[in-house]
Amino acid sequence: MRLLIPLVAVAALIAGAAQAQEYRFSANAGRGYTSQAEFPNVQVSLRADNLVVSVRVACDTRDAAQRRSEITQTLAAMARAAGLDASIELGLDSGGNVADFDARMIPTLRFHSDDGRPDTSAVTLVIKTPIAEGDTLEAASARIRAFVESTQRVGRTELRLMDDWEPTVIRPDQYRPVVLAAIAADAGTTAAAFGPAYGVEVTGLSRQVTWRQAGPLELMLYIPYQLSVTPAG
Repeated sequence: MRLLIPLVAVAALIAGAAQAQEYRFSANAGRGYTSQAEFPNVQVSLRADNLVVSVRVACDTRDAAQRRSEITQTLAAMARAAGLDASIELGLDSGGNVADFDARMIPTLRFHSDDGRPDTSAVTLVIKTPIAEGDTLEAASARIRAFVESTQRVGRTELRLMDDWEPTVIRPDQYRPVVLAAIAADAGTTAAAFGPAYGVEVTGLSRQVTWRQAGPLELMLYIPYQLSVTPAG
């Protein structure tokens, strides 16, 4: 059997260990996959780390200074409440990477006008809740809804949950060894099925570990590899 593992894969594993980012968008959401046939044969099941959803915080008080004060006070109240609730965390979404958010970051936020209305300021945060063993989508989402409903709103500030609920995974490359082992085992089985006159070649292992949503809170991790059977020697 010929199992080719590029050195780039080792470098990617080392780099991944230095990161603790949470990744939000799965292959389902980002690429619109609908068929199992579009994914590689070897995938590893994983329970999601968190359930996340965007929350829009907006204020339409006419005076700009007062509007900013009301929205920042509401954000501060959210941060305080999240700090007291072990089941809730706040974050900022940057291209699918979720970074932690706390009150110290409020002065750095850039508000935008909402729906093109110059008298409305808004900002979008991410709310997440850890997925415990035995948790359900309904229970996890209920925790987030309860947090939003109980958050103190200042002035004319409003909070609205968006429709982008999604399970997430923290540092998916930490699972690279597990995925590689599963691919190697499958490659060995494939080679054995064709006999000693053939071997298998695996390419694409330098790619990042990615995932798809397989259930409400279940993910399937994989590397987009290719396997081919070739004559031995």
